[in-house]
Amino acid sequence: MELLLRLYTNQFLVYVLVLTRVSGLMVLAPVWGSSVIPLRVRALLAIGVSLVISPLLWNTPIEDPGNVLHLLVLVGCEFAVGLSLGLAVYIYFAGLELAGQLMGQMSGMSLADVVSPTYDTTVPVFSEFLNVLMLSVFVVMGGHQYLLDALLQAFQQMPPGQTHFSASLVDALTSITTFSFTMGLQIAAPIMVALLLSIVIMGLISRTLPQLNILAVGFSVNSTVMLGALLLSLGLLTRVFHEQSFAVIDLIRPVFTRPSP
Repeated sequence: MELLLRLYTNQFLVYVLVLTRVSGLMVLAPVWGSSVIPLRVRALLAIGVSLVISPLLWNTPIEDPGNVLHLLVLVGCEFAVGLSLGLAVYIYFAGLELAGQLMGQMSGMSLADVVSPTYDTTVPVFSEFLNVLMLSVFVVMGGHQYLLDALLQAFQQMPPGQTHFSASLVDALTSITTFSFTMGLQIAAPIMVALLLSIVIMGLISRTLPQLNILAVGFSVNSTVMLGALLLSLGLLTRVFHEQSFAVIDLIRPVFTRPSP
């Protein structure tokens, strides 16, 4: 009876730690962390994913916490592992806000802000458009499955109750921030070039026709050029995002590798 009780206690601890790590991922991961998804749905999804993963780790030995403080430390470490994995993808998606901000500023449409459910604040309308578009591309291309695969690898390399953090986590997040900034510039580059040419042409026209109200005409021209350039470059933008999104997840994978003895 005592052996059976100990077995069930170990399995219960495994499930609690797995649920905590999965919950940490779903707090910030763009696919599940959006406030558009009700909190109850996200909680149910985390419980369901944990029920699928936990049987694979039933035999993982977990030291008896002994007290509540030790248990809170174990839970906190598991939550931090999932949170860091979700944070990596969240930082990458933040580059879309930079791209939308650049588009809005150069086209003169930066006043068109909307409430973003992803960031829970107001963002330029183009940032929200790019975020929704690239999130759809991320899901269609299997990015959410790739993210779950990284989570499963983390469970293989660092079983529940055996978490560790290395200095490579900071380096990985720094590299992902660089990736995000570069991706934002690459996405905004075609529109920025088109708007720059439009501004130069409108400047030359204003020099030859001083009586033309360049401020009134220029806003309409820049808006039209911006929308046209965005429409023509959507294929290139989605390709740039897709090629780098999987590389970002690969950057965070080594952080969860079991250290060599």
